[in-house]
Amino acid sequence: MLFKKNSNPTIVYLLAIEDIVQSPLLHSQVFALLKIMAAQAPERVFHVVALYPVHNALRFRAQISALRADLRAAGITLHVLPILFATRYFYIPKNLLPLFFAQGWLAAQWIVRQLQPAVIHCRSYPATWVGMQVKRRCGARLICDTRALYPEEGATLEEGGKSVLLDAASFAEWKRLERTMFTASDAITAVSQPSIDILATQYPHDAARMHVIPTTTRTPEHATLADWQPQTRQELGLPAARIAVYAGSWFEPEPMADLIHRLLAADPHAPWHFLLLVAPQAAAAAIAAMAMLELTANATVLSVPQPEVLRYLAGADLALQPVGAPHQEQVDPRYTLTARTRLSIKLTEYLAGGLPVLVSCWAGAAADLVQQHDLGLVYDEAPPDALAAWLTRWRAAREDFRRRAWDFARTNFAIEEVARRYLALYRGEDEL
Repeated sequence: MLFKKNSNPTIVYLLAIEDIVQSPLLHSQVFALLKIMAAQAPERVFHVVALYPVHNALRFRAQISALRADLRAAGITLHVLPILFATRYFYIPKNLLPLFFAQGWLAAQWIVRQLQPAVIHCRSYPATWVGMQVKRRCGARLICDTRALYPEEGATLEEGGKSVLLDAASFAEWKRLERTMFTASDAITAVSQPSIDILATQYPHDAARMHVIPTTTRTPEHATLADWQPQTRQELGLPAARIAVYAGSWFEPEPMADLIHRLLAADPHAPWHFLLLVAPQAAAAAIAAMAMLELTANATVLSVPQPEVLRYLAGADLALQPVGAPHQEQVDPRYTLTARTRLSIKLTEYLAGGLPVLVSCWAGAAADLVQQHDLGLVYDEAPPDALAAWLTRWRAAREDFRRRAWDFARTNFAIEEVARRYLALYRGEDEL
């Protein structure tokens, strides 16, 4: 069902099980984005509906009230529908599907009665099942925002706090549901081209309705980055160093040590300094890794607020995205599929900071973009002399690399651009 541009439609953005209070990802990737969308399309009526585990809804009442007020100031209404579920079951096993479906069906009836949406944008597979029930009742335009290969990831990826995985029966059931939901959807989105390629191969009849809409990031003006660079280097006491930066909520010592060894061997006389921007819980591991490498004097480990990360990135020269080769890849081809699709926020922030990226081949779509658009180097596919040659080329054209990285981020990942693409989907436009 397509609606006219002047029909003042209601748009529902649906979240299921995800933690609307504690997840920084939702605040940067959903709520910040929705505020921009509401500003770009003031004629639309925006609602966020969250199917939120009841114990969290009770525990975080004050935070939910603050979030509701924050969104209301941007013209967005937040509705929290408590459900009997635990956030650790984001990948819902087959035996718990009846419980989720019963509550999801009730939520769908409430959405139809209270909101009468023209569009329902569903972030995740569980949310899309609920959105499918809404569409059946009121004909709302259904956007299936996959974010990832949910069945494959849920069957193989044991990280990020999501420890309840899908067994063989659960995986098979979610693949069956996936087919049903894709058939019902008016548009299907994924954050990377490899995701779309894989899904289009599995569901060729739905391929025409599949679109890449990537992860988003804040992208400062290029002039702002130029101002931040000397300020940050002076603040760190490193005005003349060659700063290689890593930013992430966690830290993997082994792949980082491998990348650092490669850099030191490729250009041993450079004034290297390694800036590690990590979450407080990862700081001890980062400090220990630098001590093991005997680089304590050439490393700085910091935990900074998220809004400050880009300023520190702007002060660096190169960005590091090391990823270890997964053990699962050897035994489960589904892991290989999920690894191909990843496009981390880390890459978008690096590029928005104007940094070329040294990225692992196991970083998935990030490695593809770096290679295809000359945004850095896939370091673990490059022999030592190739890394040394790339560093020489980079030194001779630093500003070209910096500008190309920023331009790519501005064109593809800027929050205003991603908002525009979603609004085009809401209007039923094929060209994003």
